[in-house]
Amino acid sequence: MAFFFSKKTVILFEGWSVDTVGGMIGSCIAVFILAVLYEGLKVSREMLKRKYGYVMSVDMDTKVYGSNQNQTVTVTETRGHIPRSKICNLHHFIQSLLHIVQVTLSYFLMLIFMTYNGWLCIAVALGAGFGYFLFGWKLSKIVDINEHCH
Repeated sequence: MAFFFSKKTVILFEGWSVDTVGGMIGSCIAVFILAVLYEGLKVSREMLKRKYGYVMSVDMDTKVYGSNQNQTVTVTETRGHIPRSKICNLHHFIQSLLHIVQVTLSYFLMLIFMTYNGWLCIAVALGAGFGYFLFGWKLSKIVDINEHCH
C-alpha cells in the first residue's frame, strides 16, 4: 500500500463515500474534529479519575548527600481517597463507558488513517496535534498506562 491524494474514497462505511473536492474537505474537517475529541476524551477521563478520588501515589527513594551516603528518604504523596471497593459503582461505570467510547474512537481514527488517503491522514495528525495543544497541558507528567494508539 502507498499513500495517495485523491478526492475519491470510502471512509469507514459505504455510506460515507467521497467523490468531490467539497466532500473531501468536509470529511477532513469531520476527521479533524474526531481526532480533537479523542484527545479531549483522554484528558476528561483522567480528570474524572482525579475528581472522584482515585488514589494517586508516588513512592520514590531519594539519596541524601552528606556525611552518610547510604541514607535514603522515602517520599510518598497520596491525593484523594480510596475508591469504593465494589465493582458496581457509578464512577467505575462511567469510566467503563468512556473507555468504550475512547477505544472505539481510537480504532475509527486508526482505520481512517489506514485508508492511506493523504488528506485524511493529515487531518488525523493535525486534529490529534491540535487536540493535544488544547487539552494536553492539563495532563500531569505521569506515565499513563491507559494510553491508546492514535
